[in-house]
Amino acid sequence: MSSEQVAEHYNAVKEVGVEKRTESRIFYMRNFNNWVKSMLINEILGHLRQDGVQFPRVLDIGCGKGGDLRKWDIARVSSVTMTDIADVSVEQAKGRYEEMKDRNRRNFFFPAEFIVADSTKDDLMEKYANKMPFDISSCQFSLHYSFCDEQSARTYIRNAVGNLKPGGFFIGTLPDANRIVWAARQGNGMFKNAVCSITFENTEQLLNEQLPHFGAKFHFTLDEQVNCPEFLAHFSLLQKILVDEFDMDLVFVRQFPDAAKKWMASREGRELASKMRALEKYPPFPGQNPSGEADEYGYAEEQLKKMNEDGNKQKYIECLSKSEWEAVCMYLVFAFRKRKPEPEKKPEEEVKEAEEDRKRKCPAEDEAAGDEVLEKRQKTEEEESGQEQGKDNGEQGGAE
Repeated sequence: MSSEQVAEHYNAVKEVGVEKRTESRIFYMRNFNNWVKSMLINEILGHLRQDGVQFPRVLDIGCGKGGDLRKWDIARVSSVTMTDIADVSVEQAKGRYEEMKDRNRRNFFFPAEFIVADSTKDDLMEKYANKMPFDISSCQFSLHYSFCDEQSARTYIRNAVGNLKPGGFFIGTLPDANRIVWAARQGNGMFKNAVCSITFENTEQLLNEQLPHFGAKFHFTLDEQVNCPEFLAHFSLLQKILVDEFDMDLVFVRQFPDAAKKWMASREGRELASKMRALEKYPPFPGQNPSGEADEYGYAEEQLKKMNEDGNKQKYIECLSKSEWEAVCMYLVFAFRKRKPEPEKKPEEEVKEAEEDRKRKCPAEDEAAGDEVLEKRQKTEEEESGQEQGKDNGEQGGAE
């Protein structure tokens, strides 16, 4: 699967209006995914503001149609660079940006740069009009496409983090390779539910062999849309490359269910989830239908019954349908941070560290030296004591 084919696929995906999106079987799942991205950005903004970065500069790599532009506006960024391989998608992102800018004429609206580029082959630094380093590099649901081969993956990673400031963050969402492989193996080579399906081209390899680090191709369909082939991106490998070769440190990695549990524990997270309609109310209000079939809400009914038995009178519970929840369980969210250079040490600090290091390396010599010093001190004290005693005896003799 070439990068050109990926571009052709996404260029062919038609823009869908708001009304049509609300009718989608995965309406709440899409909202949930957007909520995850918003909470991820909010958490990283908190780290940056502790460092005094109030208006971060952002790279949105694999930006698609610009679905995160509103999030960057809310984040009060200083500027955004949007890049994607699909030229039609980038044009749509630019159009979305211009519409947002027109609606905010009376207020400052962040400047944006739009670049059509193949980040698995091109050097993005050569294409930036503004080459100032970034505070945030964001890669949402697209990094795994680069794992078609090793060179493509390494080039993409270099483009994603190569122009980060020390202390800057690389954040993203990624299909969870371990979970996908587990689900497909449970189904003897494939996984399928009401909203998505996963199949591997090489079922024999999936079931009987260790999958390769690069080029492990699978097909993922969502909401009956046939997607282009994708590739497993093993997170442990991604982490090793970033840590060993690009001076990055892992801040966190969480599967979507774990991330949701953490962020829903905060009032901010719950309020934003409600505002973004990240969860479906079940049972639905009179005159409305659930997004899925009745058997998709067994767990929700059990939880609602339990809550009412415990004395919490609840008319509904917020949830995702079973199939949507199984789909979001296939993803993880991550954050890495660029290492900061260590501050220069003062001469006295270097001397102190060298002395402590010497003591750690030669404890026996230090102990022997200490014993020798103690022995000399005791001998000196004994001699001085003897001299004082002789002096006292002499004075006493003179008095007599």
